[in-house]
Amino acid sequence: MRPDDLQARLERLPTNHPSSPFRDDGTRKPSPPDLAKYELPLPDESDSPADPDLSATDQARTNPDGSWDWKGHHLTPEQSLAADRGLTHCRKAEGRDADGNYGEYGLTPAMRRVEAQLDHGNLVANTEQFALKDPDRYREKLAERIAFQPDESVDNLVSRIHDGIRYTFEYGDDRYTEGVYGTESNLKEHGFDLILRRPRWDGEEYKGINSQWRDSDSGLTFEIQFHTHASWEAKQRTHVAYEKLSDPRTPPEEREDLGRFQRHVAASVPIPSGALEIPHYRKEGN
Repeated sequence: MRPDDLQARLERLPTNHPSSPFRDDGTRKPSPPDLAKYELPLPDESDSPADPDLSATDQARTNPDGSWDWKGHHLTPEQSLAADRGLTHCRKAEGRDADGNYGEYGLTPAMRRVEAQLDHGNLVANTEQFALKDPDRYREKLAERIAFQPDESVDNLVSRIHDGIRYTFEYGDDRYTEGVYGTESNLKEHGFDLILRRPRWDGEEYKGINSQWRDSDSGLTFEIQFHTHASWEAKQRTHVAYEKLSDPRTPPEEREDLGRFQRHVAASVPIPSGALEIPHYRKEGN
């Protein structure tokens, strides 16, 4: 069937038909979003702050006085130094040396030891490549926190950035719930303290579990996500959409497309047995 023949048949469907291009009141539904423009870039580009839609003068930059600017966000020289201290803390706690090699110390070697003891599940591909948050993304998050809490100490705000280091474990659908609890148990046996568990399997635009853990050696809070293979793939596919929705300059009409795209992708993710029963958790005093 030619595309124009298909369109003509769709036009003749009753307005209450789910495939009709018209709403019940007779007005035309918005065109579906162009999914391709929201897909994740190649892996080696996915966490880079370079934005092709920005002019060269509006790319992330550190100015001669030490201040920092990107996409309308700004850090003073003092705030930028606080971010640098936080990044240094993250790099030290994560475990790689100046040449990018690992020994026994650090969070990433510890995560690999946890992984080796799991009956079900594993760390996602390229874990070492993406364990550390991109420095400009880290500064962006600090700038957002400063804007939200301008009277708070910048060092306190830095200490609350929980995803300067982040990891993801993934599991098959049939072992997901069992795998999450097993991984949490192993993490606790290795001395890590669960601070927050936020299941989002009932979400319309994202499915999975985000959690925060504290490392007793460094005192650092870091992030662990728990995904099925399908929910991890969906998160990767919607990465660009998520970044655009986080950008306050994204216009409302594009936000509508982005939201529809994220819901479209999330709706295709099967919910594994027992996932909806995994409870929210927050440690007292946090």
